[in-house]
Amino acid sequence: MTEEAKTEAVEARVLDSRPGLLGRLIARPAFWIAIVTALVLTPLAAAVSRTAPKPPPVLLELPSFRYTNEKNVPFGTEELRGKVWVASFAFTSCPIVCPKLMEKLAVVQHRTRNAGPGVHIVTFSVDPENDTPEKLASYARRFKASPYRWNFLTGDLAAIEATVIKGFKLAMGKDAENLFQVFHSERFALVDQRGGIRGYYEADQPGIDRMVRDIGLLLNDLGAQ
Repeated sequence: MTEEAKTEAVEARVLDSRPGLLGRLIARPAFWIAIVTALVLTPLAAAVSRTAPKPPPVLLELPSFRYTNEKNVPFGTEELRGKVWVASFAFTSCPIVCPKLMEKLAVVQHRTRNAGPGVHIVTFSVDPENDTPEKLASYARRFKASPYRWNFLTGDLAAIEATVIKGFKLAMGKDAENLFQVFHSERFALVDQRGGIRGYYEADQPGIDRMVRDIGLLLNDLGAQ
């Protein structure tokens, strides 16, 4: 083989060993910059494209009220303005149902502790003729209610009935066959910063989870405004 032929053969082998198009792309820094950029931006784009969940709509507007709390101090909608709050209904002589409701609310109080005074709990006595502020104060201590975040209210029976029945659209009263037997709703109501009722929740684990989620949505929605 001539020297010229040998040279041509070597050049052919070199040409055959060159990387293909993909190999040449991989070897370029710009290729890797593009890959890294895509990996970073894709999740961000997906996150931006997702619509943030909205809080539940207003179901009813709660009429204003003003009663007496466990500290024997007037308390009502004015003090609750700007706060997300949970309404509950109970009476201190209730033997079984009400203590269980209070235990659930103690869980809500704990789970929303990071919100501080921005989240409140209000328990209306459905037996206000017997539930004095002193009795309510003892009841509050029993369930470790924060004096800054959980109030127990008593007052005129007819006025409280109007708030519960006409305002919250929930039941309360006395059994027609046994006037000493008080009945009331076992559900909780969630009220927004402007006094709008946003939902009703069962006092079970799914109900508590849903209510705590909606509390967070209301707080986030106000912060975004």
